[in-house]
Formats: sequence, C-alpha cells, structure tokens
Amino acid sequence: MNNTTHTFDVVFNSNESSDNKGFNTTDLQYCIDYITRYNGTRQSYFADYTGGIVQVICIETSEVMHEEIVM
Repeated sequence: MNNTTHTFDVVFNSNESSDNKGFNTTDLQYCIDYITRYNGTRQSYFADYTGGIVQVICIETSEVMHEEIVM
C-alpha cells in the first residue's frame, strides 16, 4: 500500500518566464480554487502571465494536475 502524501503548488508559465506561488499544500482543491478565484484579476502573478498558462503541479512527481490559460 502506497502511503505517500502528495503536495501541490501553483505554477505560472509564459514563453519568457516561469514563477511559482510556493504553495506546499496537500489540498489539491485549494490550488484549483485559488486559480478559479483569481484568474482574470491582477492578483499575484496573474496580471504578469496574461495569455500564458497557470498549472497545479504535484511537487513530488511534477505531474500537471490542472491547467488553464491565464485570462
């Protein structure tokens, strides 16, 4: 049985740069809700990455768990 706890972060990407929020949470839904709440606003990195991609990634596996275009 695999008891590994996965942690997640929010990552912003464009053709020129990449930034992450530095979240280290086991709550995947928290990260998705953060994107839903702030995408399309000037909050955090959203304004800097308009037209780019925002993702929720698993820190341990680098797997993309959720992805959408930054509005």
